[in-house]
Amino acid sequence: MKTVALIGMLALAATAIAGSQGRPSLAFRGDAGFVWVRSDSAAVGAAGAARLRGPVLGGEGRVVFNGFAVGVGLLSGTLQNGDQTVKRDLIEGRLLVAARPVPWLEMSVGPFVRAYVTDSSSGRWVFWQARARVDAPIVTASLTSYVELWRALSSQVNLAAGAGRVQGGEAGVVYQPPQRPFRLRLAYRVDDAAVRGAGSGSQTLEAISVAIIVGGW
Repeated sequence: MKTVALIGMLALAATAIAGSQGRPSLAFRGDAGFVWVRSDSAAVGAAGAARLRGPVLGGEGRVVFNGFAVGVGLLSGTLQNGDQTVKRDLIEGRLLVAARPVPWLEMSVGPFVRAYVTDSSSGRWVFWQARARVDAPIVTASLTSYVELWRALSSQVNLAAGAGRVQGGEAGVVYQPPQRPFRLRLAYRVDDAAVRGAGSGSQTLEAISVAIIVGGW
């Protein structure tokens, strides 16, 4: 199933490139933020419940062409509990194929990997996500808002019997300074996942971030 999905993504991208008029453009985004993780299972690589938090840095790059885009993103940081006795390195990676059928709607699909890493173990989540994002102006075109929702088409956790429902969303505002080649973004994200089997429970990840965006997105 995953192989079929990957072939479909590549076919979609190839078709869009072949049919695009003009040269593709590049877009980049750099993020700085803070993450909170609440888990009552072993899904963060701990023996049981955990409450972790910490700063993160990330970025995403896209090739944009004729309403389509192919992108890759990466985020990493170190999370700790309140008394700093538990530490995990958080690493997230994402590959996507996106399309904008209309200017205010973006739809995307692709794999997403999240890992909680220590010197001795790694708790790894693998999702195949379907996403939908809606953009709307606030007062003027220089200030816009957006809401993005996603749900996992399939998911896997390596430290438990398996993952159940995995879904989430993000909301934010984007500001375009006058006569500047970049935009600024403030965003809040929340992901919620259920874990089945012997390590059954749930995990919630929340993040707030600021970002600078260069190029058409």
